[in-house]
Amino acid sequence: MSRSPSRPTRLTALALALTMTMVAGCSPDGANSDDAVRIALIPATPPSLPLIAEKNGDFTAQDLKVKISSLPSTSITTFAPALGRQYDIAWGTPADVIAASAQGHDITVIAGAYVDSDDRSQAQIFASKSSKVTSLAGLTGKRIATPSLSGTLYLAVLTSLKKTGVDVKDVTLVEVPFPNMLDQLNAGRVDAIATIQPFIGGVKAAGHAALGDPFLSVASPTVAGMWIADRQWADKNPKKVASFIAGLNAADTWVSSHDQEARSFLSAALKLPPQVMANVPLPDWDSSISSDALAPWIDAVAASGQVNGTLPKSADLVATSEKG
Repeated sequence: MSRSPSRPTRLTALALALTMTMVAGCSPDGANSDDAVRIALIPATPPSLPLIAEKNGDFTAQDLKVKISSLPSTSITTFAPALGRQYDIAWGTPADVIAASAQGHDITVIAGAYVDSDDRSQAQIFASKSSKVTSLAGLTGKRIATPSLSGTLYLAVLTSLKKTGVDVKDVTLVEVPFPNMLDQLNAGRVDAIATIQPFIGGVKAAGHAALGDPFLSVASPTVAGMWIADRQWADKNPKKVASFIAGLNAADTWVSSHDQEARSFLSAALKLPPQVMANVPLPDWDSSISSDALAPWIDAVAASGQVNGTLPKSADLVATSEKG
């Protein structure tokens, strides 16, 4: 459980989780009939901490009932509109959270989830070993695979290229799901890919050239995942928010002294081969966040021109507990 001295240190909370059950216990109007906190996330390593908290009884110790839903990564953009209806708390990534706010959804960031850094990198751009490309500058004229043509990783790739002097108009960005990227790269259908853990290990093992972590082109270190809630729900339920945070922080503490047990559990939960999970750098889970952490992402969104509407101010996105 490392802590970077340059990281924001205020608002506490941290969460990531996964389970194969869908949300239950909702009345027809979206109200939560059994008072459980309904959590939505995607099945990946960064959003897996709530599952550990649930397994260890950390939520129960806080007298908090939870119902956790795991949905495909393509569902992230639907999380914000569903807050206050289907879900109470959801996994969010910077670009999606900023876009949802610009579209008029009244959401608030209740906690950070993890921090991406050189030491605990969760993303990477790779060039095909056959392309002979050894730097981002060499990607001019190349085909680059990203998981979608929107969202945080896509935004980070655009930012990386721009800061390296590569005109986005001079590359071809194509949508390829994470599990298919290595095959596409090996087959020469794309020249480079932007991928995340736990897929990075397999790409490295195949001998392709790592060109850098695109998230760090936005800020280094950077908060690349967070937990969000409908603002009215968060304001009305401060005890549940605090209990959620406390449960996740307890799970984070447990992982720091039970590395192998955590990896074994996540291997089964995320359906990853044990040999893959054994070598994946675990996320630098951290529940702290401040508006300063979101400001670079808002600047990146503005520079990309991806989002229509009025972009939020970073101070307005973070839960009011940061402001005293």
